[in-house]
Amino acid sequence: MPTEPLIFSFPSSTTAEGNRFADSLCEILRDADASVEIERQRERPDTQDFGATLAVIAGTAAATAVAKGIAAWLARNSGARLEIKRKGQTVLTLSHLDSADVAQIAKALSGWS
Repeated sequence: MPTEPLIFSFPSSTTAEGNRFADSLCEILRDADASVEIERQRERPDTQDFGATLAVIAGTAAATAVAKGIAAWLARNSGARLEIKRKGQTVLTLSHLDSADVAQIAKALSGWS
């Protein structure tokens, strides 16, 4: 049975900011765990951007690595908001986090596969 991806988006961001955020978060998550599959998606097919939304698939073993990557990314992108959805439902909305929040993020993500 295929794994349902988590959809990472950047609410309150312009398209240009969303593209930059998606690019940098994608890089951090790939570095965090090689088993994480990430696909950039466009919100609108009629645009020429690379996609400001990420579809992320990973096993539960990668949850902590992904959580650390998210926390590191948010620390570097002060003021950015990250929304994570699964099956159209919001799982997490994150902003202004630090390393102390990694355990809570990992716990929330651990049941995603």
